[in-house]
Amino acid sequence: MPSQPTKYALQYLVPDKYPAADGSFDRAVSDMCATLRSVNTRDTPVPNSALSVRLTVMLNGSTLEIKKRGQPIYMNLFCFDASHLESMLAAAEELYRQFGLGTPKRPRVPTWIHSVPVNDSILRPNEIFLCQKMTVSFFWAVYAQQLKRINPMN
Repeated sequence: MPSQPTKYALQYLVPDKYPAADGSFDRAVSDMCATLRSVNTRDTPVPNSALSVRLTVMLNGSTLEIKKRGQPIYMNLFCFDASHLESMLAAAEELYRQFGLGTPKRPRVPTWIHSVPVNDSILRPNEIFLCQKMTVSFFWAVYAQQLKRINPMN
């Protein structure tokens, strides 16, 4: 898995009144995420935890759903390009409305994550940290794949 590109900006957004997310890259979590199989077809258990993930890659962005013991806890929306900002932001607005979280912040850069807490109160602090790091790792992994698809020479 490539290291985080330094020339690309990532904005990691969370609803108002939620602690800021840690958008930094973590090599150990990235390496662990790289070992997970079938994350885009079904819930995939995260080693040594009660968490599971499901990644859905779409043409206009991606989603990463994180569950604990089968209960949804985070829905993360990824946007990789300014041309898809409006459609992905509309999806974030729908989730914010559904869970009574107000209005999502408008991203300042074309590459962003909106992390929507669905039931994060059942998480311990170390699980919140792991969820954030996994989210960042999956974002950069999918983004790297997107760049390779657009320009196979990358």
